[in-house]
Amino acid sequence: MNDKQVALETAAFFDSEAARPWSGRRADAKRVIERFVDACYRGVGKAPWELDGEDLRGVLLEQLPARFEKADKLASITPELLEAYFDHLATARVVTQAFEIRQALATHAPQFEEVVKSGRLANLAAKPADPFVHKADKLGRNDPCSCGSGKKFKKCHGKDV
Repeated sequence: MNDKQVALETAAFFDSEAARPWSGRRADAKRVIERFVDACYRGVGKAPWELDGEDLRGVLLEQLPARFEKADKLASITPELLEAYFDHLATARVVTQAFEIRQALATHAPQFEEVVKSGRLANLAAKPADPFVHKADKLGRNDPCSCGSGKKFKKCHGKDV
């Protein structure tokens, strides 16, 4: 999962009819949806439309609060915004566990707000790892082969390249 996919999912929501009521608070709503989609992919390992009730409980009570500051004001709009997001998903995708998702959202939304208010999990979300950068010099075709044969790389291990 990468940031590009999160951005695409978020943009798809804001292009939908379900996002119209949030046009006045688009910047806040965008941050919440990006955090939610990221929590689904990186935290649970599933796309938002593939969640079931238990997955959503994990996202709401563990993964998503870790992406908020202590007593973040955005936590108060999150349950209503997620309802709008799932309305969008219901029209854009096949959501097989839609009933379970709605039940879990209604059940765990107050607990989500309490966890964010307490700050118990604030900023504990795992940051994406930096890509590995190889620091060795590049071996040129006329350099001595690294196997120690004394031949040029192009005549030794580089002849098959």
